[in-house]
Amino acid sequence: METNQKTGRIIGFLLLFIMLAGIPSTMFRGLSTSMVNAPDFLSQILESALEMRISVFLDVLASALWVIAAAILFPLIKKFNHKLALVFFGVWTTYFAITIFSDISHLSLLSLSQDFVNAQIPDAAYFKIAGGLKIKDYFWAHFFGIMFYAAATFMFYYFLFRNRLVPRFLSAWGMVAISIVFVACWLNIFDFNVSFLFFGQNGIHMIILMGWLIAKGFNPLKIE
Repeated sequence: METNQKTGRIIGFLLLFIMLAGIPSTMFRGLSTSMVNAPDFLSQILESALEMRISVFLDVLASALWVIAAAILFPLIKKFNHKLALVFFGVWTTYFAITIFSDISHLSLLSLSQDFVNAQIPDAAYFKIAGGLKIKDYFWAHFFGIMFYAAATFMFYYFLFRNRLVPRFLSAWGMVAISIVFVACWLNIFDFNVSFLFFGQNGIHMIILMGWLIAKGFNPLKIE
C-alpha cells in the first residue's frame, strides 16, 4: 500500500512539473496562423526568437516528463492488463515523437526568419509562403499530438477508474474532460472555430487530480 501511495505521489509531482513547464511553454510560443497577414511577420518572429526557443525547450521537457510518468505507471498497468500497458506506453512515445516534429518545424521557422532578415534583397512573397507553411506544419502536428495525448490520458483515467486508485468521480471526470479535448482537435482539423474552454476545462481537472495525488497518492491496487 505504501508503494502505491508513493507511486501516486510521484505521478502527482510529475504532473506539477509538467504544468510548470507546459504553461510558460504555451505563453512563450508566440505563434498563430493569423500572424502571416502581417507583411513583416518573419521579422517579428525573429525578435521573439529567445522566447520561442525557451518555449520549445519547455515543450520538449514537459513531453519527456509524460514519457517518464508512463514508464513509472507501466508496471502498475501491466498487472491490470499487459496489452493496455504496452499500448499506453506506445501512445505516449508517439506523442513525444510528434512533439519533437512540431518543435523542429518551429525551430526551422526561426531559421527561415533569420534568412529573411539577412537577405539583402529578400523575395518577400517566397518567404511569406514558406513561413506560413512552417506555421501550419507546427499547428497540424500540434493538434495530432494533442489527440495522441488525449488517447493516452484517457487510458490512464480508465485504469484509475477500473481499479479505484483515486475517487471514481475524479477518473470519470477525467475521461469526459479529455474526450472533449479529443473532439475539439478534430473540430479544428475540420476548420470549425473551437472555444478555448474546450481545452481549458481539462486543465481544471488536471490541477485537482494533481493535488489529490500529491496529498493522497494511489489507493491500493485491486485487480477487478
